[in-house]
Amino acid sequence: MGREIELKIPVSETEYKRLFEFMKGFDKIEGIRIGLGSLDRIIKNDEYYSRYQTRQESKAAGEPQVIRIRTETYGTIGQIVPGYNYSPDKISEHAFFCIKRKVIENGIELNREDETFVQNADVIRDILTLSGYHKFFDKKKDALSVLCYFEGRAYIKPECAFHVELEIVNDFKYVEIEVTDEGNPADEVRADLEKFVAMLGLDVTKRDSRSWMEILNAAKK
Repeated sequence: MGREIELKIPVSETEYKRLFEFMKGFDKIEGIRIGLGSLDRIIKNDEYYSRYQTRQESKAAGEPQVIRIRTETYGTIGQIVPGYNYSPDKISEHAFFCIKRKVIENGIELNREDETFVQNADVIRDILTLSGYHKFFDKKKDALSVLCYFEGRAYIKPECAFHVELEIVNDFKYVEIEVTDEGNPADEVRADLEKFVAMLGLDVTKRDSRSWMEILNAAKK
């Protein structure tokens, strides 16, 4: 558990391919190194629950921003994305139950996340249903995930890293970058995060502070 500082930015097809080549190790970005053994392909299926019919009602009642069951399926290096030796074979699968409380400052999400592993997600689904919750939103994320560091110096704390996910979420291409931190000044972490984004060749002003529900529902209109 910890305070998450994160942002997400939509990427073009060209940006997606360039970042894919970097994360696979086919290309380099000056000043950034990828942690050894950190490359994964992860498919995340998220189910969001609420007692209310609208987000306005939920917020007014003080319900946490996120009440979620996540099922994660992990693939091998050779299973990254369609067109790159893709194979649908499942390597391992895990499920988690999460409650997240979210605050947005200057377009960057500051989250407090409490998450626990569950052996059988159906048990959590039954508990939520019996407690008056209903599923109101589904999301599928197919992501290439790595840990990155500034080259040549430690990050704020040695155990901290930039967790980068290059992803396709319900057919939309994004990159999400996250730091989990325990007490360093948020402004310092945010400044390093924005520096990291610039080094990736991305425009931090294009960050999308909307929730995935807002993004995907807007696309339907």
